[in-house]
Amino acid sequence: MVGALVCALLPAQAAQGETTTPAPAPTTEATASADDPHASAEDATGSADDPAASPTPTPSAVPTAGPDSTPAPAPSPSPTETEAGHDDEDAEHAEHEHDGPTMPLTRELPNGSLPSLAGESTVATQSRLAASYGPQPVFRFPFAPGKRWGISGSHADSDGIHRGAIDFAPLSSSDKRVLAIASGRVYRVSCANGWFLGIDHGGGWMSEYYHLREAKSSLIGKWVEAGTSLGLAGQTLPCGGTPGSSAHVHLSILNTAVSVPSGKRQYIPVTGIQYDRFLYSDSSGYYNGVWRDFAGRTVLTSRGVTCCLTASSRVGPSSPKAVLPDANGNGIDDRTEILPWDTDLDSDGRPELIGFGSSGVLVSDNRGNRFAADVRALSSFTSGAWTVSKTPRMVMDANGDGRPDVVGFSSSGVYVALGNGSGGFGAPRKWVNGFGTSTGWSVTRHPRTLADVNGDGRPEIVGFSAAGVAVAVNNGSSFSAGKIWLRGFGSNASVGGWNTTQQVRYVMDVNGDRRADIVGFGDSGVHVALSTGNGFSTPTRWTTAFGTSRGWSAASTPRYLEDMNADGRPDIVGFGPQGVFVALNTGSGFATARKWTSSFGSGSSGGWRVNRDPRTLADITGDGRPDIVGFRVDGVYVARNTGSSFAKAVRWTTDFGSREWTLGLMPRAVVDVNNDGRADIVGFARHGVHVALNDGSRFRAAAHWSLDYGWGISSGDWHIRTKPRGISAG
Repeated sequence: MVGALVCALLPAQAAQGETTTPAPAPTTEATASADDPHASAEDATGSADDPAASPTPTPSAVPTAGPDSTPAPAPSPSPTETEAGHDDEDAEHAEHEHDGPTMPLTRELPNGSLPSLAGESTVATQSRLAASYGPQPVFRFPFAPGKRWGISGSHADSDGIHRGAIDFAPLSSSDKRVLAIASGRVYRVSCANGWFLGIDHGGGWMSEYYHLREAKSSLIGKWVEAGTSLGLAGQTLPCGGTPGSSAHVHLSILNTAVSVPSGKRQYIPVTGIQYDRFLYSDSSGYYNGVWRDFAGRTVLTSRGVTCCLTASSRVGPSSPKAVLPDANGNGIDDRTEILPWDTDLDSDGRPELIGFGSSGVLVSDNRGNRFAADVRALSSFTSGAWTVSKTPRMVMDANGDGRPDVVGFSSSGVYVALGNGSGGFGAPRKWVNGFGTSTGWSVTRHPRTLADVNGDGRPEIVGFSAAGVAVAVNNGSSFSAGKIWLRGFGSNASVGGWNTTQQVRYVMDVNGDRRADIVGFGDSGVHVALSTGNGFSTPTRWTTAFGTSRGWSAASTPRYLEDMNADGRPDIVGFGPQGVFVALNTGSGFATARKWTSSFGSGSSGGWRVNRDPRTLADITGDGRPDIVGFRVDGVYVARNTGSSFAKAVRWTTDFGSREWTLGLMPRAVVDVNNDGRADIVGFARHGVHVALNDGSRFRAAAHWSLDYGWGISSGDWHIRTKPRGISAG
């Protein structure tokens, strides 16, 4: 197959003995997509070190593009087949069915290979995949970012009943390495004469790599991340087949949910599969297919192995417009997230996706192994009438019935839409006048939230006004008029001169009496005003640490309140220049701050930056103590909480790194999505939502759980500044 392309692309003089390299047609190369306005020029033109990337090949070397700007078909890979007129699919199958292995194969899955999660391989997923498969892993191309390789359409292996394989050929690329398309555990596929490699990605999904030379046997049984080199593209035939006339990798995709006759392998039909930033679909005839970008434009029509597509460097926009402050990177402005959202709308322990879009409030039910298609739960709170900068919206229980509601601070008052416990909401009602822009409240100066400050089980409105802390008491169906409970913690100089860029204020029960208190990180330390049930006591300083006078600020050194030692009282966790410091809560003060780890600091030795490298706290191990999760350029790092310190930071996945996931555009939440007690990663990508489940020692291969809520046009055009969306377990 590969040889046919090479011959087709050679200039006429090559037949006379001159050496040349195949030159790709510019029309077959992916162009910058309108769906991705930030696509790089390298994606459109290819890598400079690849001689096949010449932008002006000679006319004789390139098939002519058709009038619709799609590449013209390459000459048939089999002259005999063409002369005989056998262009139907059965004839091509007969001709090429031995490209893959022909001998009986044994898959030697190692101990510790990834089990399928309960129900994961049998629940229906997005419409572009067969209903029997679980969510597709996020597949990359099997070659290096920035490199251009030739690519075929799909075809079947010798004992496959589906077109489950695609050939990828380096052609004249200088980089012949074959890379893992997703993370997983490597296994051996053996036959009588030899072996080749496969990877178990979890959820029943596997990928197998045939024709490798210098295949790395040392990887067998080990976990590898996406992009790990498995060997070099070749023409080896350890288990039979036909070699082709040029080096390539025959990549097959399998899923254990596929029902096949006895003796057949569980290859899946790969039409509809996404690789990198392209979607593949079959066309008539084996080895023929169409590759499209996320906007639906054809970027390559494969006839045999056709040149070329460039692997994405997977880099987000270079100039993000971040909505700050957002220290934990989950896409929800910290000024409206004094208390976390709770999006478990049906109280089943699995949080739903919720977004405030142009048509209203959209909800996607969490099925435990995927998110259902989005449903409009409310036509109110739209992104046009409501804005992040002026009229914040949040999702939390407003009436104390245990079911999350939608709460919106409009210009004139506070509206509440009560949740029905099954993912829907009642009609919004104004519960109180005030707390809006028409009465002087501002997102940038006056944080507002809901918290139970009188201990009756219903949350009150708590707002930090210019004059102090205002509270509107909740009677279950409305709020009373707001009253000042404390002349402190306000933005006026006379009550402290607190602002959202330097000082942080929380509303949280710090002494265990079930009434939420005020905690403020000020200039001279941390000040606490305890709730009396109908007011707040005079603020007292619980520690001199963590104040702005010692260099702490919301913009560069985030501080959180979390129960670090599982004693029921929230402690202070601060991400400073030299590492992470913790001050334990004694019930009446905070103990001396101690450094729990030297990692995750913003200083020169750590280099973690709020505007690039979000850090958060979540229970990763299921022991009830929050651990550190940090999103670095090269992946996600975790430091386990021992109760008195943090263990060494370990990289749990190379996915979700800040080189690709741009803060301010592509939020990432750390939340338990499958109710197993361990927090997972949920990332809002360009083309949907990726989820990486936590297996207790690493994050598994990221998978497509939803095709909605992405920042690309095709998945909804969601942007943090205009259409907030999130997921949280409260």
